[in-house]
Amino acid sequence: MKIKFPYTAFLKAIIILITWLPNLSLAIETNFPDLGVHQDTRLETKTENVIGDMVMQRIYGSDFLISDPVVNEYLNELALKFGHHARLTNHKLHFFGVNSPELNAFAFFGGHVAVHSGLILAVDNESQLAAVLAHETAHIMQRHLARMMDQNRKMMPLTFAELLAALAIGAFGSPEAGAHLATAAMAGHVQQMINFTREHEQEADRIGIQLLSETNYDPTALANVFQRMKQQTQYRQTPPEYLLTHPIFESRIADAQNRAAMLPHQNAESSLFFHLVRARLETSKEENSNRRLNRIKEILETGRYQNKIAAEYGYALALLQTRHAKDALPLLRKLVAENPNEWVIALSLAEAEQNVGSPALALSQTTRLLQLYPNNYPILLQEATLLLRDKQPDQVIKLLTPQRKEHWSDPIIHQMLAEAYSLRQQPVELHRAQAEWRLARGEFKEAYQQLDLALEYAGENSRVAKEIKLRKNAMMDMQEQQRSIKL
Repeated sequence: MKIKFPYTAFLKAIIILITWLPNLSLAIETNFPDLGVHQDTRLETKTENVIGDMVMQRIYGSDFLISDPVVNEYLNELALKFGHHARLTNHKLHFFGVNSPELNAFAFFGGHVAVHSGLILAVDNESQLAAVLAHETAHIMQRHLARMMDQNRKMMPLTFAELLAALAIGAFGSPEAGAHLATAAMAGHVQQMINFTREHEQEADRIGIQLLSETNYDPTALANVFQRMKQQTQYRQTPPEYLLTHPIFESRIADAQNRAAMLPHQNAESSLFFHLVRARLETSKEENSNRRLNRIKEILETGRYQNKIAAEYGYALALLQTRHAKDALPLLRKLVAENPNEWVIALSLAEAEQNVGSPALALSQTTRLLQLYPNNYPILLQEATLLLRDKQPDQVIKLLTPQRKEHWSDPIIHQMLAEAYSLRQQPVELHRAQAEWRLARGEFKEAYQQLDLALEYAGENSRVAKEIKLRKNAMMDMQEQQRSIKL
């Protein structure tokens, strides 16, 4: 069964955003920077970051994101690896997972890259996934999207509505989205806007292949994955979504092969983390749980897998999802014993212990993992979840409060803190946490309402009241900054 997404809801959110930004259009620019030279455009990097944050707020407020923190932790590790070599000065790379069966990935303002689950499952190996993400990183390094905007507005002024529609189309693989926003003519214009030019693609290929070599992945993987995408077009009525925004012309694969041949060959094996993430995505597909269990069991029994550990792990996950946690436990314990340094498997064992009614064992497992991996975000969230179930709000607050700064844009951390403050019957902090949860989702009005409630409960506490007022002013400044974007 194909995964369905609320494209309409997301577009409604964009339309709401557009109403905040009346009469914005893109001015005509005459000096377009030469390709291959890293230059600024009329669109300042500060504005790019604001737009990127705005779009991420709408994404967090939708159902697009992969909610599995393990998958996003894996993508975050890739982003850190590429970011170290990309030498970005104005923002960090942020890779995040999107629930979609389409073979797609898309970079947009602020260093963000949406990675479809379909891409992760479709590639043959980790180097191929890294190749696509290295290519997208190169688009960010060279500011291709901003440069395309400069080029497009020479020919036709673009509204801010079209810009956001373009991001929605590119990031979420919905070519029909523009038609819901405007006329068919505008839809075509929006699609054209996100179609990278031949020069952009060649430049991103060249830089991406170099990034692959520098990060110890196979530099030939980019040509291989593009060859595979091209072959897929022979068996589909429509090409993979990625090819709609990154067309493969005849000379492109050969050029990528030639450039890779000039670099040292890397015999890069796929990491076990990569295989475990694929197993998690495979077991999260929308289908009947018993059918999924039988399908994964058959794959394991027939040996039709790339990695046996991941295949066994996937079968254990499928057992958990069919309420056969007792059957999953011995398999997960065996895998943990055989792979003591793989925290992903140990984290699933803690989940299984919880499911069979052993919360103390589950909590001891995550506590042990935190001692080994103190800054691991998925483990922190799992520990907090178990502590909340065990009615230990003080420990949750102690655990998550130091994490808020680094993960401020993630709504779940504020949601968990709000639940902890509710258990402690601290309405002031409860509403402050709920305000941050709303802000992370781009819901400014609701965030203000939560802060107003917090202010009422603060009563005569002048210090806390001052903090709340300052925070509300900061949120209002953020909203005004978004409203006053000049493109």
